[in-house]
Amino acid sequence: MSIVLDKENKIIPVFNDEIIKEYTEVLSRPRFKISKSRIGKVINDLKSVGLFVNRAKSNEYFPDPKDVVFYEVTMESKKRNESFLVTGNLKHFPKKPFVVTPSKMIEIIESKK
Repeated sequence: MSIVLDKENKIIPVFNDEIIKEYTEVLSRPRFKISKSRIGKVINDLKSVGLFVNRAKSNEYFPDPKDVVFYEVTMESKKRNESFLVTGNLKHFPKKPFVVTPSKMIEIIESKK
């Protein structure tokens, strides 16, 4: 997930249309058993509190092409905000200080208090 830390260290999700489509597709998988109305509410809530950002083109290699959009949206967001790409799968992304695990993100937030 791409996020911004605001001045009060609150997490603001960052997205674009491709990310919204990916989240909708994943949440719609039968194994999650989430109703369409619930998915719609989650997506609308995300859009209402999040930050829409276009992609910045990257020449980095990604084993999974679906991961590129998250990296590129984070790169664009970094131009104006303190932004991070939070993932449990670091091996799918370039080694950069803004690509962090969830536990590292918590450490970063805690260190700012």
